[in-house]
Amino acid sequence: RDAQGIRLPVEQTHPMQRLFDRVNPWFTRGDLWRATEIYLNLWGSAFWALERDDQGNWEIWPLRPDRVSILPDKRQYIRGFVYYGRSGPVAYTADEMLWIRYFNPLEEYAGLSPIAPARMSIDMGQDGLKYNRNFLRNSARPDFVLLTNESMTDAEIEDFYNRWESRYRGPANPSRPAIASFVRDIKTLGFSHRDMDFIQGLRWSLEDVSRVYGVPKTMLSDLERATFSNFNAAERMFWRNTMVPEMGFLEEQITRMLLPRLGYPELSVSFDLQSIEALREDEASRVTREVQLLDRGVLTINEVRRTRNLPDVPWGDTWAKAPSTPRRGGSAKEAARSSEQPHPWPHGNGVAMGVVDYS
Repeated sequence: RDAQGIRLPVEQTHPMQRLFDRVNPWFTRGDLWRATEIYLNLWGSAFWALERDDQGNWEIWPLRPDRVSILPDKRQYIRGFVYYGRSGPVAYTADEMLWIRYFNPLEEYAGLSPIAPARMSIDMGQDGLKYNRNFLRNSARPDFVLLTNESMTDAEIEDFYNRWESRYRGPANPSRPAIASFVRDIKTLGFSHRDMDFIQGLRWSLEDVSRVYGVPKTMLSDLERATFSNFNAAERMFWRNTMVPEMGFLEEQITRMLLPRLGYPELSVSFDLQSIEALREDEASRVTREVQLLDRGVLTINEVRRTRNLPDVPWGDTWAKAPSTPRRGGSAKEAARSSEQPHPWPHGNGVAMGVVDYS
């Protein structure tokens, strides 16, 4: 932060910026965030091992949470961690590991995966898929059964099948009526309600997963009722209600738990969301609201700039829009004289805007 408290991005050569640009020799920045989100959403916890290379530079290694054991401590809460890798157990002190977790009301030393409340629904969807696969693979059910009062030999049955296929099979014999003198009845064998319920079960499972993870169904390729308008609305809702809070959660974890350990308590981490197209419309709505507040004198330019982490300007503490009507009881001459006064803004009634990139 500068003297006015405005957050400024660090240089690209700063050790922390270089660390997040190149987390370790084998993982990219995208690999780190991808692994972190997958572990959080599947396990409820993500572990970053902090290690130094031969030159003393920090490296971040995401670890599988199912292979990490937490060592509780009565005084320090956590004494350390043990990672059981392929080459054997590796011990880490509390300062050598960043533990990111979702709050678990049932166990303080374990994260809570979003899958937990939807586990039954997910299992139901998997069981439905297995049942449908086994039904299609193993079912020997014919479409109909021909009932007769006569007893037929195997040779007669085989001869009947051959004559039936030669007369009614193939595209040259569509809808040709069948005649069988010995047949007294025909029973159609269709799917039962239980056989067809798996489709509704799969849809219910998809809806539960959508609710748990905060992802609209239209973004999970469920486009049955999707339109261009509601798809864009779903995308904006996904970013506002799911991604932005998740990024805020990660920003706080890294700022409060990681940077002080590495010797940079004065720094903070922020995701750059300026390139997200789904949030640009929100930015346009914000600008419209700010302009309305400026025109009505509710806020000054400097107050608006402070909300955007922009520095104050010398002419930003006065009302952006000068009164255009005379005061009650004033004369038209006073109103004209007032309109002749120089405008406090260097560019008329325009609003100065600025953007700071925190990436």
